[in-house]
Amino acid sequence: MRARTAVTAAALAASAALTLTACGGGGSGDGDKISAPPTVTGAAAPSASPTTAAPTGAALRIDPSLALPADLTLTFDWPLPPDHTKAVALTAAANFIQAMNHAVVKQTTEDPGLTTYAAGDALAFGRSYVQQYVSHSWTLTGADRFYGPKVEISSDKASGQVTFCENQSKVYGKEVKTGKVLTTQESDNSYVSYEIVLAKLPTQTEVWQAQSITVKEKASQCKQ
Repeated sequence: MRARTAVTAAALAASAALTLTACGGGGSGDGDKISAPPTVTGAAAPSASPTTAAPTGAALRIDPSLALPADLTLTFDWPLPPDHTKAVALTAAANFIQAMNHAVVKQTTEDPGLTTYAAGDALAFGRSYVQQYVSHSWTLTGADRFYGPKVEISSDKASGQVTFCENQSKVYGKEVKTGKVLTTQESDNSYVSYEIVLAKLPTQTEVWQAQSITVKEKASQCKQ
């Protein structure tokens, strides 16, 4: 499990304009943990622009510019759904999570992936998340897993909400200078729920960005 920090990973306010026809399942638990972002093992390379969708039914694709070091493996246990818009939203959420992880590895809150895949409160959260690791001179190592996604799309197909779970029991903080791994034991804190609100940008190409994120640990519904 990732090393804890003193900063709360509380929910950031979702944009009131992003009204959904329905909401996916959230999580219960303390919002006091930093959670980490994922690389899809065996994924094909996507476009480097803010998330455009993979073909319907294809495997999830992560931006190759957000590649992670060999000692950090994060896996999304979800195929893209047949619904094209839902597939776009899932891909966008994954790239936002990936961008945060990449920024931790690069030890900078100004990593371009953050502004590519997030805006508003989600971007503020991402930078705060990364800063915790930078301040402690920590990076990440190990294997992380994300699973159980649920997607809801607004009636105008211009916004959406993605919820999913994480088991972070095998991903750890690591001291940048010494390489010491800050190992922890699996516990209720290992199970984390995510809720990400995304919006489609008014561009000619299909581009979605995260607008807000809620992260809650001790998510009992995520235990398997």
